[in-house]
Amino acid sequence: MDIKKRDLLFSGAGVIAAAAARAQTVSRKPIEVGGNEELHRHTQPSTVDPSYKPRRINKAIELWEDGQPIYYGDWRLGPGVDPYAHGVRMARTYLDAINVEMEHGALNFSALREFMRGLVDGGPTASGHRTPSVFVETCIIGLDEAYARANSWVIGQLLDCGVHGIHVCHARDTKAIQVLSQMGCRYPFDRPGIAKLPMRGLRGSSASYAAQIWGVDTFKYNHLADLWPLNPRGEVIFGVKIEDTYADEQAAATIALPGISMAEWGPGDHSYWVDGLEIMGEDAPRDITSLASRPEMVRLGETVRALCKKYNVRFLHISPSNDPANPFFVNKQIDEGVMAFESNDEPSSITGREHNKRRMPV
Repeated sequence: MDIKKRDLLFSGAGVIAAAAARAQTVSRKPIEVGGNEELHRHTQPSTVDPSYKPRRINKAIELWEDGQPIYYGDWRLGPGVDPYAHGVRMARTYLDAINVEMEHGALNFSALREFMRGLVDGGPTASGHRTPSVFVETCIIGLDEAYARANSWVIGQLLDCGVHGIHVCHARDTKAIQVLSQMGCRYPFDRPGIAKLPMRGLRGSSASYAAQIWGVDTFKYNHLADLWPLNPRGEVIFGVKIEDTYADEQAAATIALPGISMAEWGPGDHSYWVDGLEIMGEDAPRDITSLASRPEMVRLGETVRALCKKYNVRFLHISPSNDPANPFFVNKQIDEGVMAFESNDEPSSITGREHNKRRMPV
């Protein structure tokens, strides 16, 4: 059923009329919350294939399978933001993926559904995908197993909104991550050719909205909505942030878990645990490059990078630079194996895509 039909959201003509009347009195212009650049110059790499046809729902996985890094940006729900209008606006972003930031932003399932609906209505992307990849950085952290079991319902609710992935902050306990990935993100049934995992999935027959966002029937969604690369057909990514000293202790076991797609070292939060207030001048601006360049932070980042390489997990890095003299110059980072960039500007993504000879249109 077409997701644009209003009977997906309202159950009567009177409700529809009332909603329409309210809409006329509310500004539909989105207000920026957080820093992201949705509009872009449509700058294509010289190697782009103008006849490119997508083969997957999840654009990020498709790029990773082709050996290409992804460039993602953050978006945060907040007061005054029309999530549907913002989704329409971001549908043709230069970004390959969008991180809906709910660690510190609002946990709002209804707004997330509207944002995803806006992405569909504003699409497809220039690459032909129905939407950019969307993952949620959750307020549910990797604290411990009991906490994860009690809060696993949030993961299911987020996936039911039609997003393509989950990114867990403070992945400090391997058992907690096992619960959130294997129980929270998966269905209980066996899949041919896919190894059984110790924890059985908890998702139920409730993902009709997600299936419509993906543009497939519900049963088709059930076949595809599984963790990649655990399941080569899976379209769901799961990431972890090794960003405090407790997470460091179990990083190897956590990143080695089946179904982990990407991992990062979170130098911002990590610095709170490693350096503390001594590096935070009260009147000094926050400089993530300086934080990430401190010797101890470099060591921690290299540990996560090495574990990602060992366990075939994509390494996520902070915002790349377009300056060759910068230690985080995008081309240097690509050559060193970074496969996911938090992109705060388009120029570095243009440089990186050209360097890596990308074929998929932007």
